[in-house]
Amino acid sequence: MAQHSWHVPLRRAESRQLWRYEARRAGWAAVATPPAALLVAVTMALFAGNGGAGRRQIGDLLLTGLEAVLPLAVAMSAVTLVARDGCRELQLALPTRYARTLGRRLGVLALATVLSALVYSAGVGITGWWTGPNPLASALVWAPPTLWLGALAVLLAVLGRSVVLATSAVAGLWLCEQVLASLLVGHDWTRPLYLFTTSRVGTGEGWLTNRLTLTLTGLLLAGAVALLLRRPHLLLSEEEE
Repeated sequence: MAQHSWHVPLRRAESRQLWRYEARRAGWAAVATPPAALLVAVTMALFAGNGGAGRRQIGDLLLTGLEAVLPLAVAMSAVTLVARDGCRELQLALPTRYARTLGRRLGVLALATVLSALVYSAGVGITGWWTGPNPLASALVWAPPTLWLGALAVLLAVLGRSVVLATSAVAGLWLCEQVLASLLVGHDWTRPLYLFTTSRVGTGEGWLTNRLTLTLTGLLLAGAVALLLRRPHLLLSEEEE
């Protein structure tokens, strides 16, 4: 299905109105998912504290929430945003490319993720529970794995056109990285792509390389999504076709 696009410049007020509309279309889950995921991490830390866990263990749990729980939640929410629109056939007939529409909705999720992660990191740091790298580098704890896992989730959702396939693959990968952590960080060829280096290994030698590798490969995955969306019919399920 071919789709043509005519770019019509929007005035600032119209642009704000468009973003508000897409935020409503994205739904409350896109905004609530990132803070909810971090709230789960705080709850886990509170339970661990009540159970007699040491200060370091509690701090590591809070760090895990930022590096592991948040990316998984964001990836699952991204798949939902790609798959939930029931009017894709109509969208593909409009002058504006659907990729831009989808990009704005994913942008709402990205903004909620960034704000939640920054507030969470600041809160953990101010209260003295931060066990990660220098606070100035705190974004490297959550941004690379979130970008990588989120981009992979969207790519699988577009290629497979199936929520179940995409979410199952992402959850399976996430679980394997948790269970096989010692194996994955023990090999030179898998260590740079391990998602949870900060909370599982620490910020020693190779940490920055790991973060940069995840960022670059995450951008490549996002670029692959952008290329695929130049063929918008890939978004249609078999029933919609």
